[in-house]
Amino acid sequence: MNVSLEPSRLTPVKKLDSANVELADLDARSRYGRRQSPLHGNILVENRCLLFGLAAAVVAAGLGFAAGHSFPSASHRMPPAVSAVATADPGLPTTIALSDAELANLQLQVENAKMGPLVRAVSATGSVGYDLLHLARIKPPARGRIEALSVTVGDQVVAGQRLAILDNFELSAAQSKVASAEAAVRQAKVQLATATAAFDRAADLVRTQAVSQGEVDASRAAAASAEAALRTREAELRQYQQEEARLLPVPAQNPDAGSLTDQAQLDSRGAIVAPFAGVVDSVSVALGDVVDPSTPSFTVADLSTVWVEAEVAEHDLGAVQVGDEVQVRVSAFPERVFAGRVTYISDQLETATGTAKVRCEVSNIDGALRVNMFATATIISPQGRDTIMVPSSAVQDVNGQNVVFIPTGHGQFAWRAVRTGLTANGQIQITDGLAADTPVVADGSYWLKAALTQSAIPSEG
Repeated sequence: MNVSLEPSRLTPVKKLDSANVELADLDARSRYGRRQSPLHGNILVENRCLLFGLAAAVVAAGLGFAAGHSFPSASHRMPPAVSAVATADPGLPTTIALSDAELANLQLQVENAKMGPLVRAVSATGSVGYDLLHLARIKPPARGRIEALSVTVGDQVVAGQRLAILDNFELSAAQSKVASAEAAVRQAKVQLATATAAFDRAADLVRTQAVSQGEVDASRAAAASAEAALRTREAELRQYQQEEARLLPVPAQNPDAGSLTDQAQLDSRGAIVAPFAGVVDSVSVALGDVVDPSTPSFTVADLSTVWVEAEVAEHDLGAVQVGDEVQVRVSAFPERVFAGRVTYISDQLETATGTAKVRCEVSNIDGALRVNMFATATIISPQGRDTIMVPSSAVQDVNGQNVVFIPTGHGQFAWRAVRTGLTANGQIQITDGLAADTPVVADGSYWLKAALTQSAIPSEG
């Protein structure tokens, strides 16, 4: 503590002034008084030296006295700033006492520290994309002309619903082949029946020796040949029917697609239909266009599930596993959390960013997530062991260290320093300083921190 100099401590300085006056008087006597002997002059010189020495001693003593009271000694010197910060905590009170009115006003929430599985939350950014397993780029089954369009972009469709009527150039040829094959099968059946009847008659006549055995054998061979011809014609019919089936559309499952008669008429011309339920994402044909199987005409996407491609940093890849839970958030719906899971982790890093693509399959039943939306993904990855967890709101920073507040009864709360670890799902890991089932203040712990730090400030006056 600095002490100001008082007038009484200036006394050595006043004695110094008197010595100067006496020195001046002696000098005046030597100069204007009677002439002194040489011995007396030597005495005066010696006295003058003594007076100068005495004055110097007095001045040194006075300055030392003043300095000793103006600055602290080395034994009482203040410690450096680092030491002051390091020893700040012992100056805090060990407990905080609140009145009943204060407790009712703060509405503190107390929860027990729980032993639970340790998880790591890995945050990454990404974008929403199609689920490629439920995305169809539909091509016409054969070359033909678009006669009618039944849908447009954005329409919801069901499996088998007609998208367009197609004048299929190849369908009529296939249907002609089927008709010819069916006629050949009918003819082969008649021939087989005739050959079989002839063989039966010859077998009866040979008993009466009306025909020879050679004729019977010839009838048997003709029947066998007719049966083989029938099997060949039936195989050809099946082949042509399969070709026709590939060119025909799938029967519509939508009740509004039309009556059975209308559907039969459409089938004779052909159609392009939806393979599954979804939304029409693109239409790349117009009325009268001649199309072929090499060019997609429609894109239908099932958006009940979407893929979020997250960019995970290299140092976080070791914590991410296929099957981990994922929480996805988008700026369009800041209050919603879309649940999903990790389905694929890329086996290579992006050279430009040092990240790996992690595919997350996310449920999107109501269609809130749109393709190409910017998303933030939080991957919840279990670490395979249990640890002590408390709500994140229970941990406060006091003078550079993490503390929790423990209720001790009668409106009193004790603070305890802890070490923290991973944070996930609103919970934070406690690695040291707290035992399981210990009650801690969760919501409202910030006000206890404020009261603790305020109590450490000295009051004025």
